[in-house]
Order: sequence, then C-alpha cells, then structure tokens
Amino acid sequence: MKVKDLMNAVPLNYITPETKLVNATKIMKETNVGALPIVDENNKVIGIVTDRDICLALAEKANKNAGELNIKEILPQAKIHTVKADDNITDALHDMRKYKVGRLPVTDKSGKLKGMISVNNLLSHAITTKENIGDVSSKDETLAKTIKALFERNSTSKVKLANEKPKIQLSDEYI
Repeated sequence: MKVKDLMNAVPLNYITPETKLVNATKIMKETNVGALPIVDENNKVIGIVTDRDICLALAEKANKNAGELNIKEILPQAKIHTVKADDNITDALHDMRKYKVGRLPVTDKSGKLKGMISVNNLLSHAITTKENIGDVSSKDETLAKTIKALFERNSTSKVKLANEKPKIQLSDEYI
C-alpha cells in the first residue's frame, strides 16, 4: 500500500511562517487536527507545528501578547521529515518510529506539499478495513511498533512522585 492511498489531501490546510498563532489554533479547532504543515511562498514544506508546540511556546512567551505571535517566532528547529506520495506505508511507519513523530507531511519530488499522513490515518484504516498493517512479530515496520515508539518518546523524563514538592511554583494568576 502507498502513502497516497491513506494520506489526507483535499482539503489540505497549511500555514506560513507569517501566520498568527491565534489563526493557526482556529484552523486546528475548526478542522479537528493537531498539527499543520508550514510552507514557504513556493508551497515547499519547511516545518510542521503541533498544538503542543503552540502551547509550550505560549507558556514560554507568556510576557508577550499572544495575539501578536506568529509561527516564525515559534517555528520548531527540528529537521522536518517528510514522505513521498508513492512511498510505501512501511516507509512512513519507519520514519514515524525512527523520528518518534505521529504525522508526516507528504511532498512531491520538489518538496511541495501534497498531503499529510498520520498514525491516526493508519489506525483508522486498519480498524475500518480490519486490515493488519504488519504482523507485530515481524521484523518489518508495523503500526503497533510505531505507536509504541511514539508513547516511549518521553519515557526518559523523570516521573514526579505524588509526595514530592513541585519544583515550579505557579502564581495565583495561573491557579
């Protein structure tokens, strides 16, 4: 199966570095997505921003007017990973697992945005068609291995025990 068989393509929402955060969040809410690809003036993918990226940026830039912040001010510095529409689903699963991302922009050979593929697309397809996307015991890429990797991406952080005192004290304004 190819990426183009399961990717979201039409209508495809995207933003630019100049898009205001408030507008990006409105698009996410209205279209029920958790990430938007970021494109340049030539429609080439230069990044992806998630709802989590926006939340963390707002917390970090709490002293700025949130309505004035734009995407280029919070543009994730991580290398953008993409797949091609004609790539096999196993290639997308491999990249999602390797880079521990749940979504990948789909591009053409010149890097122009053509769609998005997500673990949710793959999971929904597997459930509705009852199709097995890779045997869990297989050495190849599988949906189960990819989902497991996504849940492990933050497993290196320390878990705070219930009896520990918080290291950050919030002011009454945030409580």
